[in-house]
Formats: sequence, C-alpha cells, structure tokens
Amino acid sequence: MFKAVNRKRHVVAILLVMLLLPGCFGGLNSSIDNSSNDITTPKWEIGDWWMYTFTTPEFGDVTTRLVVTEDDASENTSYMLGITNQLEAHRHALLNFNPFLGRITHTNLSVYERGIPQPVFSFPLEEGKTWSFDLFGFIGWNAQVLMVNNDIVYISANHDDGGSIEYSFDSSIGFILNLVWIDSTDLTKLEMMWSGQKGNNYEGDAFFVRAWDLSDEIYEGNDGEVYDSTFLNDGHPSDGDFDHLYIYLDVEITSGASSHGTFTIKDHTGNSPKVETWNAGTSEKGSISVIPSQSGEYSLTVTCTGDDSKIHVIVVGGLERTWEF
Repeated sequence: MFKAVNRKRHVVAILLVMLLLPGCFGGLNSSIDNSSNDITTPKWEIGDWWMYTFTTPEFGDVTTRLVVTEDDASENTSYMLGITNQLEAHRHALLNFNPFLGRITHTNLSVYERGIPQPVFSFPLEEGKTWSFDLFGFIGWNAQVLMVNNDIVYISANHDDGGSIEYSFDSSIGFILNLVWIDSTDLTKLEMMWSGQKGNNYEGDAFFVRAWDLSDEIYEGNDGEVYDSTFLNDGHPSDGDFDHLYIYLDVEITSGASSHGTFTIKDHTGNSPKVETWNAGTSEKGSISVIPSQSGEYSLTVTCTGDDSKIHVIVVGGLERTWEF
C-alpha cells in the first residue's frame, strides 16, 4: 500500500510539472492535422531530429539526438530512428532501455518489442481513451489518456509487475515530450526528457544495433567456486550472422583480503577475446565492450569471492547500422 500511494503521488507531481511545459515550448512548427479535437499521428521526414536527455540508474544523464534515418522500413510500414551517440546505441542493445530506437510504425508510432509493434500511443489520442501494450519485457501494460491540454497529451500506463510509466505526447513537436518509468520497487528505471531542441535535415552520423539476447547472469560471492556456462551464437533469428558481440559488466568486489573476481569469454576455437581480473575493493559500473562475433558455442568462466561481491554479465549479439547524413 505504501508503494502504491508513493507512486500515485509521484504521478501527480509529474503531471504538475508537465502542465508547466506548454508555455515553454510554444511557437514550434507542427506537421499534424489538428482540424479536430483529437490528436492525430504526425508525419515524419528523413533527417528530422529531437534532442533528449536520458537518465538511467546505470549511466546517469546522457543528452543526445534521435534521428529519423529511414521512412520505408518493414516493407514501407515503418520509420527507422537512430541515435547520434554510438555508445548509447550499444547501451540500448544490452539493456533495452530506450523504446524509441529502431523501427516505429507510420500509422501509430508503435515501437517494436521482440519484433512485434506495440502501441505505446493509440492515435487519435483523446481524453479517457484506454488500450494496452507490451514493453520493457512486461506483457499487458494498461494505458489511459489522463488529460489533453494545449495539444499535449498526458498518458499513464500501469503493470502489476512492471510498475508505472507516465509520459506525454506534444503535437507541436510531433513526438514524445517526456517519459518516466518507475518499476514495482519504486526505482526510477528511465527518465526521458525533451531538451527543447528539434530540427530537420540532420547532418552527421546516426547509429542503431539490432540485438538479440545471448546470456544474462548475476554471479554472487562464494568460497572460490568457478562458474562455467555456455551459450550458442547462431546469429539473429531473422537477419543472419551478427557483426559483433556486446558485453556489459557491472562489478562490485568487496574489500576483504581474499575478495577478487575474474571473467573470461572464449569462442569455439579457443580464442579469448576478453579477459578481466578485479582486485578487492573494485567497483566497475556498466562497462561495455565490443568483440568480434564467431558462429558457434561460447563459454563464460567467472569467479567471484567475498560475501557481498557481485558480477553482472550480459552478452548480446548485434547487427550494427550506421547512417551518414
């Protein structure tokens, strides 16, 4: 009950802040037909961009652009959105925290979850409208339009296990204004805030990694036992061999005299493209590595000693796209 009350108070606070935003963002061009009271789907062009600040527990604040890189994806049904920070593309491939990367449908700005479009928005948007979608690995978020004010739509989505997502769509910029995801433990997993900048005819590079999960394990301190595991790299189910493997390591080794940790990944030829050793008192938060991809079986070997030591390892395969404008 305490968590539920806290979350409701947080939603109210977010709405109060959001209501202050329209006056700050007036005067921007819109490509949306607002001939009725409903908010309809915007039309995007290649090179359109928006600047956002993303905040996560793993990486803190990062400000970067989302760019429309294609308008004929998925047999001419979807846009492609890339990101101008390559490291952020790699982070998303591993942690999947930015739903607005990759394919987004023309008709509803639906994002893709496991290859299936999910209606985070349900156009036309009108007060009181309800629908459901899957996101962040949780099936069946229940969404509702809470309010429409000055062409900004305020939406709340809830899930018993996933927590709550509070977000808004601004028709004057043709995209999301902000989003806050708070999980079921009241941890803020993602904040996404428009910086006030947008434009068209973007010049520069944009990136996206189409990823597939291969391994995700948390190893906790023990008396010296070696953890061994394997996974099979047989490429993306629909797009063939991976370009690279991406590795995420989050490490906490306690300061005890005998505490330490090691990590080795080895391909089927016996090559070890990444080996790590951590001494007592080491803290390594959210490091990311990129290694060549070889088809076949991989092995992971991890040691982790110290009562409260912990090593989190994620490995994904990815096909990386780069666009030059």
